[in-house]
Amino acid sequence: MTKKELGISRRDRIKMQRDLSDKASRRSEAYRAASGGRSLEILCEFWREEGVAPMDNRGDTILHFLAIHGNLAGFEILDPDLSIKDLETRNSNGDTPLHEAAKFGKKEVVEMILKKEKDLVFVRNNLGETPLYVAAASGEKDVFTLLANCDFSEETMKRNDGKTVLHATVAHDCYDLAIYIVNQYPELVNQRDNEKMSALNVLATKKLSFKSGSDYLFEEIGKTPSVPVQMIETIIYSCIPPLYTQASTKIFSRERSLFTDFLLGNFWLQVIDEAKQNHILALILAKMLLENYDWSYNTDYIVPNPLIQASNLKINELVVEILEIYPEVVETLDEKQRNILHIAVEHKNRFLFDYLVQKVAHIERMLADIDEDGNTILHYAAHVGSPFRTSTSEHFEEVWCVLSVFMMMWGILWFKHVKLHVHPRLWDVKNSKGVTAEELFEKNHLEIRKEAEDAIRNLANSALILATLLCTVNFAAIFTIPGGFDQKTGLPIFLQNLKHELWMLIFYLGAALISSVVTIGTLLSFILCKFHSDDFYISLPTRVVIAMVSVFYATTFSVLACVQTLNLDNIFLNKDVWWLIIVMVVVGFIMTLIYIDLAFPIFDYLYYFVSYSFISNKRGVM
Repeated sequence: MTKKELGISRRDRIKMQRDLSDKASRRSEAYRAASGGRSLEILCEFWREEGVAPMDNRGDTILHFLAIHGNLAGFEILDPDLSIKDLETRNSNGDTPLHEAAKFGKKEVVEMILKKEKDLVFVRNNLGETPLYVAAASGEKDVFTLLANCDFSEETMKRNDGKTVLHATVAHDCYDLAIYIVNQYPELVNQRDNEKMSALNVLATKKLSFKSGSDYLFEEIGKTPSVPVQMIETIIYSCIPPLYTQASTKIFSRERSLFTDFLLGNFWLQVIDEAKQNHILALILAKMLLENYDWSYNTDYIVPNPLIQASNLKINELVVEILEIYPEVVETLDEKQRNILHIAVEHKNRFLFDYLVQKVAHIERMLADIDEDGNTILHYAAHVGSPFRTSTSEHFEEVWCVLSVFMMMWGILWFKHVKLHVHPRLWDVKNSKGVTAEELFEKNHLEIRKEAEDAIRNLANSALILATLLCTVNFAAIFTIPGGFDQKTGLPIFLQNLKHELWMLIFYLGAALISSVVTIGTLLSFILCKFHSDDFYISLPTRVVIAMVSVFYATTFSVLACVQTLNLDNIFLNKDVWWLIIVMVVVGFIMTLIYIDLAFPIFDYLYYFVSYSFISNKRGVM
């Protein structure tokens, strides 16, 4: 190759690199212009050079970006050169610019595209979604109404898997639009997709859309890691005024005061407010779907049953609404021949179990039902779990330390609670494997019981050191009272001038000492315990409460004795230690919150133990 040829090749390469650089720069400028940040003339120049060439690896063209950003001016300046074929250009997902405009609620762009070509409403993407379906899935009510007025038919409101626009709104939590669709097109309520799921079936899988699936229930305090925070959030939730009310088939939105809007503008409160309004809309939608629902029975279980779905996911509001409107469906059985009482017992759903026992007319029949494997309701009560967890073996790897103790406590309490409602003749019934309910309980809880035993012994040994230390310190402090003793009389010197303050100090030290001794005795009883399953019913919980209360008082009185000692020495009169009071208040407040967080589960257990113990109309004896 000659030098001349080499030079030409190099120049060609340089020119090609420059052209590529200019092209990339032009594409970047056009992208910025599409978002409304640059001159529209750049768009015209790019359009003349590139047209509908893809701008990214998603296959998006400049028209897609104009639609996404709602850049109506950009469309208008390109309008003379736009063809129907340009507007039909799809990206890698099969979406046209109309799909993108509908997805992001750009109503003006949608109107402009429809004026150009109305038949674009029939174009489907790779999933078979029309722009109408995309607008519904995104909750864009204005765009949905516009497209529905243009055409609402089987061709536009369904996608390839048979899901309708109503399915889409429910699946994406767009309940406001879903309510509008039910009002306008009630025939969609009983439309089923290829998996035989109706909109109500989809709603029955949306646990977090209902209050019972949230953390804002007083009955569910203890569900989150921080009990004090959950208490505050639950109180706030109950105090927030609802935005939506239902009257017949219409939904009314209430106006809020400026002060309320200002308060709820805080991010933390805004999250709680949005959750509550979403729960309200979901429940309203559930009622409307049920009013139009065709409750057909299918013995081959191909069609999913909303009642069974809601029971499995502990969506109690939906279960109650179903039974209020269709009380006869309480007799429904799932594919394992279980009724919803079996499901409630398996998941330790306290609310649903008590509701069914109180409200169902033929509860004796439900309590006596046996599934296809010969399991009675007591066999389901033998499953591992707590009211805050779903159940069984998938939790074994997670169970450790204190959690295993609470799961054993709740397990035995729940088993006995259910047993009291079951006829005694069913207590010793064996399933198809020849196992009674009590035998199954012991088998299922064997590993948990061992974990709980190890956890209690380890905690008792650790706490015993603290209790012994508190006992020793307070015992020694009684004989080292501030001010010393009178050498002649042997009485404390402060007894003459500060008699009241001194007696308060002695009271605090004595109370701390007695509490420490009680704690030591209780902790020693843990070490000597045999840890049978029945011990977790009342014996161990009672001792845990005694230990927690006594160690709390021992610590509190020790701190008070320390404060009283400083008071006797006039430390608080020194202006240089003002910060000490603030530190003590802050530390005391923090320690109280920690104690509430730690102690709440056991007191919650005792509350339910007492309430279950005094429920009327029981069978058998605890």
